[in-house]
Amino acid sequence: MTLVQPVTLASGQPAQSHLDVIVRLQGLIDAALAPSLAVLKARPYALLDVPDYGNVGDSAIWAGQMKWLQRNVGTAPAYVCDHRDPMEKVNANLDGLTLLLQGGGNFGDIWPANHGFREAVISAHPQSMILQFPQSLHFETAAALDKTAQRLSGARNLRILVRDHESFDIATAQFDCEVAMCPDMAFALGPLDRTASPDLDVLLLLRTDKEGTGLPTEAWPRGWEQADWLEDDPDLYREVLRETRVSALLSLNPSRMSQRARRNHYYNRLAEQRLARGVRQLSRARFVITDRLHVHIVSTLLGLPHCFLDNHYGKISRFSAAFATRWSDSYQARTLPEAVACARLWLERDGDHPT
Repeated sequence: MTLVQPVTLASGQPAQSHLDVIVRLQGLIDAALAPSLAVLKARPYALLDVPDYGNVGDSAIWAGQMKWLQRNVGTAPAYVCDHRDPMEKVNANLDGLTLLLQGGGNFGDIWPANHGFREAVISAHPQSMILQFPQSLHFETAAALDKTAQRLSGARNLRILVRDHESFDIATAQFDCEVAMCPDMAFALGPLDRTASPDLDVLLLLRTDKEGTGLPTEAWPRGWEQADWLEDDPDLYREVLRETRVSALLSLNPSRMSQRARRNHYYNRLAEQRLARGVRQLSRARFVITDRLHVHIVSTLLGLPHCFLDNHYGKISRFSAAFATRWSDSYQARTLPEAVACARLWLERDGDHPT
C-alpha cells in the first residue's frame, strides 16, 4: 500500500467529504449485518464485554452498536456484562439468548483479558447463535492463534465480522465459521457536532499504551498539546450511578426500574459520557495528529481536519485502506515528523479559517 506524503496537501487527496464517508460506511454496516437481523429480531440477545474503562474509542464502538441495535432491532439487550464478571455468573445468564460480542481491536493476544473472555464465552456455548461485531485481528504468536482456533472450533453458529482484509485472511484461513467484512461500529453514530470552540492549533492525541510505537514527548510550539484519552473524569461513576437511580425513579415505569434496565442504562451512560469527553477533547483543536484508530474515526464524524499514523501493527492503515476512510481534510503519514509537517502546512493554509 502506498502511503500518502502529507507535505503536499493539495495533491492526492480524496474528493469525498467526511459526510460521504459516514453515509457510505453506514450503508456497508447495514449490509454486513443484514444476514443477522432476522435472528436478532426473533429472540432476546446479550451484548457482552461492555468496555468499562477509560479508553474513549471502545465506548464509541459500544455507543454505535447500541444506536444500530435500537434503530434496526428495536429492543434493548436482555443481558450485558463486563469481561471481568465471574464466568459462572455470565454463563448462567446466556441460555436461550443470541450472543453479541463487543467489536474493537482486542481479538488476539495483545489484550488477553478481553480475548480470553471471548474464547470462554464461545467455547461454553457451542450451539448458540453468536455474532462478533467487527474486530481487527492480530496475533503476536502462532501458538496464540492456534489456541483461539481450537477454542472456537466447536461453535456451530458463529459469525465473525472483521474491519480489514488482513483480519479477513486470518479468520477465513484459521476459523471454521462465517467471516465477513464490516466497518467499525462507531460509524453507526453518524455525524457528530463539536462541543467547544478550538483553543489549540494542534492536538497530538498519541497512544501511551502497549499498541503505541514509543513516539516521543517533545517541547511543542505554543498552541500545540500532546495527550492521550484514557483517563476517566474523577466523578464519572458517582454521577452516572446517581443519574441511573434518579432516571429509573422519575420514569414511573416499572420496566425502567428493573435490574436489567438499570444495568443497561448505567453502562450506556458510561459509554456516552466517555465519548462526550473524547469529543470535548478533540473539539479543542483546529487540527489533530493521532495514532489511534478512533481518533481518526471520531474526527471524521466531527469533520475535524487530522493526520493519522499507525499503531505498532498497522491497524489504522489497514482499516482505512479496506473502507477508503480518507476524505478531503484527512491525511496519512508514515512518521511523526511527516505528520508534524502536515499540520504546519495545514495551519499555514487554513489555520486562520474557522473549523
